[in-house]
Amino acid sequence: MAKLKSFTKQAKTKSKKEQKLESADDFQAAGVEFEEAAGKWRAGDAAKSMRFFRRAIDVYDQGLRKFPQSIDLAYNKARVQLEIATHPILVDELEQPQRAVLDEALASHRYTLQLDPENSDALFNASQVLTAIAELIATDEDEESGNEAEALKALREALELQGTCLGLQERKYQEFLELERFANEQNTSDKPATTAASKEASESGGGAEEDDEWFNVVEPVTSDTLIDTLLAQLGTLTTFCSILSSSPESAAPPNTLAWVEEISTGVINKIETISRDKHGGRLQEVALARANLVSAMLEAGYRSGKIDAETYGRELNSIFSKSEFEQSVEGLLAKARSLLALSSALGDSDNGDAESQSTLRWNVLTVSISSLKSASAIRGISQEDLVATHLLRGDASLYLYSMAFPPVSHQTAIKTSSQNAKNAEVYYRNASRLTSDEEERDVASLKSTIAQYLQGYSQGNTQGGDISGLLVQASPRGQEWVMKELEEMMSENLVPQALFL
Repeated sequence: MAKLKSFTKQAKTKSKKEQKLESADDFQAAGVEFEEAAGKWRAGDAAKSMRFFRRAIDVYDQGLRKFPQSIDLAYNKARVQLEIATHPILVDELEQPQRAVLDEALASHRYTLQLDPENSDALFNASQVLTAIAELIATDEDEESGNEAEALKALREALELQGTCLGLQERKYQEFLELERFANEQNTSDKPATTAASKEASESGGGAEEDDEWFNVVEPVTSDTLIDTLLAQLGTLTTFCSILSSSPESAAPPNTLAWVEEISTGVINKIETISRDKHGGRLQEVALARANLVSAMLEAGYRSGKIDAETYGRELNSIFSKSEFEQSVEGLLAKARSLLALSSALGDSDNGDAESQSTLRWNVLTVSISSLKSASAIRGISQEDLVATHLLRGDASLYLYSMAFPPVSHQTAIKTSSQNAKNAEVYYRNASRLTSDEEERDVASLKSTIAQYLQGYSQGNTQGGDISGLLVQASPRGQEWVMKELEEMMSENLVPQALFL
């Protein structure tokens, strides 16, 4: 998710004495103090941080009951609600279901936009709320099936808000450029007079006691601002295509992919022009966002029957063949994930020649493992990304293992099944040791145990019926959790269903 965008608030020095909350500025000051306290505790004590954020929301809410037309109070309340509903550290501290908190954040943003329809920050953040809701619908197993249409509707609205936001920002950017040009044309002889006037004003007001006062410091819209919004649009379009891929039968109009392609072409052309002309340093960031979108569009196109496997593979290879992806961890991870998505799409499809598709899958999976190996060797890789390389290599190795079984029965996979299972076990074991996330550690450990079992099965040392008890003993989370994870692995074709049913 893109970063939250907000007004910068600054205050003059406050009195140490506690003041009553009488004006909108008083509520604003109190709320920001709670936010600052929450920020200090966020990394070390998420529960304490959440308590301060809730106090900030309560103060803003109290202020709005007294000053319902205050844009600043409305905006800050909405912004904090979005943060607690989406920040990975804070989500676990929510007392309500995440969807309920997101719905509250959306209502608050709608209220803010009623007060100020041209508030570009509120427009941007509202689109982020809608995108988060759509992602939750798409990934939450508790959501009712068939809700993909609701998710796609939310993403369409998010795109509309982002488009409106971008239009406002482009207008303000042109105004900024005009002011900048005008300032540059001013005669330098005006500067001493301006400085003297400023000094006189400062001296005349220096002895007066200043009241506590809040004011907006509205930063000018720059080309960076435009790029941020355009990247958010690419991200929303990518999510849109991902949901289409996961549910090709969703209630989307037949021309939906053509609509996505039309919008994305305009966004890509605009962001590439701006980044090339103004921000060469962000070219890789833009290229990665574009590649992720194209990958998602290709998968959606293949799963819906719009393109064939050969086109899918060729276009995907073309988009990730650029040298900048081979030199960055983010690029190599994105390439590997896209290749794994291609492999899964091929495995789920009956289109085309089975033998040629199995050969393509094998090649795709081996290239993904190679990319992940390269990523793990890059100096300075973060611990989180290093864990991801091991987990994904484990998945790719299990996909190779599963290809040894019907209906694929790929000959090379049959010959190397034991080695593929062994590789998967090592990768998962490494991930479980490296990760600091408790749930991720348990998942990796479980997968490592499954891979170890599969290796023994390939060597004739085990029988399929022994696996359930073995896994329950190996995991501290109990039988229900184990069986749920195993079912998910089977649904993703990570393990042969015939061995566990």
